Amino acid sequence: MSDDATGFEIAVRPSRAVRALRASVVGLGVVGFALAAWLSRGRENGWILLALGAMMLWAGWRHSGFGLSWGALRVSADGRAAWRPEGGGFEPVRIERWFSGEGLVWLRMRGAEGDRRDVLVGRAGLADDDWRRLCAWLVWMRRGRSAG
Repeated sequence: MSDDATGFEIAVRPSRAVRALRASVVGLGVVGFALAAWLSRGRENGWILLALGAMMLWAGWRHSGFGLSWGALRVSADGRAAWRPEGGGFEPVRIERWFSGEGLVWLRMRGAEGDRRDVLVGRAGLADDDWRRLCAWLVWMRRGRSAG
């Protein structure tokens, strides 16, 4: 976190619970396709269904735009946001959609080149000052609720 009076920066890392939830969703998909293949055993389409399911799950996991976001969000004094993916540099982003709840903020950002990034920030993962800055920025942009 930068304590610069002209803006702030927040490190974004998915929590262990979010990573476990994502893995369990993929696991549920694997179990579902395996069950469908087992139920259709004795028919030649059963194994095709299992193979198709495995390919779809792999493609969804690997190439989805809904991957977990690791990086940093920087907000300048005038409210402009920039995102730095882990291992990269800051690039300006536009906030398209958002949700601000009691203990969770979700942001959908779009970069200058049109790439989309969804970011989840949990209150438990931030210091109180960082959480208040983030909530104040969203309220200032009319996109959130007060830090309360």
